[in-house]
Amino acid sequence: MNNKATFTRDFCRCSQGWADLVASLVVRGRRNPLHTGFALRLNRAREAADLSGVALSVAVGMHRATASGLEGGGRVPRVDTVEKLAAVLGISPCALAYGVELPRLHAQSGGRSSSLAQRLSSIREERGLSRLELGRLSGTSHTFVRMTETGTTVPNIANVEQLAKALNVSVCWLAFGIGQAELPAGRRVRSDTPPAPDPHA
Repeated sequence: MNNKATFTRDFCRCSQGWADLVASLVVRGRRNPLHTGFALRLNRAREAADLSGVALSVAVGMHRATASGLEGGGRVPRVDTVEKLAAVLGISPCALAYGVELPRLHAQSGGRSSSLAQRLSSIREERGLSRLELGRLSGTSHTFVRMTETGTTVPNIANVEQLAKALNVSVCWLAFGIGQAELPAGRRVRSDTPPAPDPHA
């Protein structure tokens, strides 16, 4: 076999190897969690409201650099923070947090996210799960579940999304009490969704 034929054969083998690798990566690819688009949604909503980052932060009653920091994508906000931002921007907190368009409901005393602890405890017990089991299924911890249910900690939107997926309920309902708890028929939680970071790690 001449040098040209040998090169062609080896090149084809190498190309096929890369093709197989790319194909495997595509098959195994994971859809980004809903909360990952938060920074861009916040930026667009703030600009639509014609507010500067400082003006939005002040209106929400936070540090002047809060909005700019969140738009930078370096921080994942708590659900109560998102609710305050959404109220000032005049949009649904679920649309801001998860990009899910649902009717904007009237605000509740203390915020709609303030009753998250009760919703979480109720649906966990309805599903017949212990805090330890839910912590494992959601990629958080039993300590985190307990602290959330007792109101000791306020979870961020990533953690709430993981809890909702583990419980097979609507993330908008769990986070903000918007819409129905049960997911539409036919929708199933993706088992390959990576767990959210444990805030206590």
